[in-house]
Amino acid sequence: MAHIIIFEHRNLHGGHKHVFGSEANLNAGDDHFYNDRLSSFVILDGKWQFFRDSNYGNPASQVLGPGVYRWVEDYGIPNDSVSSLRSF
Repeated sequence: MAHIIIFEHRNLHGGHKHVFGSEANLNAGDDHFYNDRLSSFVILDGKWQFFRDSNYGNPASQVLGPGVYRWVEDYGIPNDSVSSLRSF
């Protein structure tokens, strides 16, 4: 099962959320806090790709595998720009 922890601030600080599968819309009405607020993350399992728009539009990254990613911009992802993420 895919598993990622996304963080509000760089260096794994601030609020965080565990995600266990693709999220088509981080701005969904039930939990919109992380839309355009992702600055770091840890991929625990699976491969993931990030998108600037909901429903996997406008790719913001290549497919990334397990690891600690302390600052999104080090991996070509503009800070505070992610609106959806897909697991593979």
